[in-house]
Amino acid sequence: MAAPRTQFYHPAQQIDAALKSVERCIRRGEGMALVVGPPGTGKSLLLSMVAEHVRDDFDVALLSGASICTRRGLWQSILAAIGERFRGIDESELRMAIVERIRGLAATGSGLVILVDEAATLPTRLIEELRLLTNVPTPMPAVHIVLAGGLRLEEMLAGPRMESLAQRIAVRGYLEPLDHAETMAYLRTQTKAAGLEWQKLFAAGSDDAVFTATDGVPRLINQVCDHALVLVAECNRPVTPADIAAAWREIQRLPPPSGLEPRTESPRSPVSTPAAADDAAPPPFEFGDDGMEMIEFGAGDDGVATIDSTPTAHDPWSGPDVEVADGHGDDPFASLFHDEPSTGEAWSATGPDDFSARPHVQSREGHALGRLLASLTSPDEPAAAVPSAAPTPPAPTPPNRDEREPDDDADMVLIVDDADDLEPVAGRVAAVRPDDYRNLFTRLRRGDRR
Repeated sequence: MAAPRTQFYHPAQQIDAALKSVERCIRRGEGMALVVGPPGTGKSLLLSMVAEHVRDDFDVALLSGASICTRRGLWQSILAAIGERFRGIDESELRMAIVERIRGLAATGSGLVILVDEAATLPTRLIEELRLLTNVPTPMPAVHIVLAGGLRLEEMLAGPRMESLAQRIAVRGYLEPLDHAETMAYLRTQTKAAGLEWQKLFAAGSDDAVFTATDGVPRLINQVCDHALVLVAECNRPVTPADIAAAWREIQRLPPPSGLEPRTESPRSPVSTPAAADDAAPPPFEFGDDGMEMIEFGAGDDGVATIDSTPTAHDPWSGPDVEVADGHGDDPFASLFHDEPSTGEAWSATGPDDFSARPHVQSREGHALGRLLASLTSPDEPAAAVPSAAPTPPAPTPPNRDEREPDDDADMVLIVDDADDLEPVAGRVAAVRPDDYRNLFTRLRRGDRR
């Protein structure tokens, strides 16, 4: 299950060290504790283990920062977690009720432990409210706060506004994915805790396949192994590495990681013989619904670097040394492209059909952009062809701005990344973000000239 269950806790090195440090910090009243780790490494499980270990001696409030956004909600969540009344009370009275509970606990030698999961989603003003609770005067420290979250939490607490809180952090625990040896032990611990045996359920090599697929992230390990067991449930056979790859594909909707299953050659890119490779140009590569072909750079005949569309098993670091040389001394940018003589093929195009024989790089986004541009033309005018990635034919030198007719730019659509340096032009101008082109075309169709 995705939810943490303490009965399946595996004492891996990092999480067990963090658990012991946090529990020691609470019992000795050292200060606040911080637990940082990437998703799926056991932060929520660690907080559940802490709550289970200290609940007999302290009042424990296990909170989720993502569900709290106001001071009133924070005080209500704490009171609800420790079994106090929280409905129909003003915000100031809610806080006073918590303070009175803290003082009562301190008088008996106990205290209040506040564990905040996903603390990075908690507003900073609420984190400051938690810090102020530690200032409640008691003979011994009676408020113990543990914050858990991703790397963003540590960055947030490192800001100058959070300096007072950061100085109170006495313990920092860092969680990371399991290494190979810990993954092997984790797999067997989980199956044993479920009353099963790893050797009977999984064939040889499956544990290595799990580590390759998940990179040792415990949550992903649980998901992949569980789904692999579901796939073979009706076959009455052990799980194989191929089943691990199939489970990964179904869960992540991504190809399995390199090395998890053997590569297969693409039927669209048959291996060409050396003789054929000399006579034929490399085929164009298309980016579209069928995905992207792999492009590998290797060494061709006579030490010339070539592009091969078929994956090979050669060493990617083998081949000739490549040296980039120029004749401009220390300034490689001294030469301008427009100063160089043209060495390409000269050709002209009078319509969209002239591009059919040229190599194209096509995409769904390119087709959509072309349709949107075409929709901007008036009904009486033919839609302009928008080739994608085709060589641009030489264009005649435009006349000076003073010699143009007043309405030459009336049907021009100009899209720029940065409009700060844009020379004022007459017509429809719309400023958009790079990811907002569709809204641009919608506004232009509606005649919105703002």
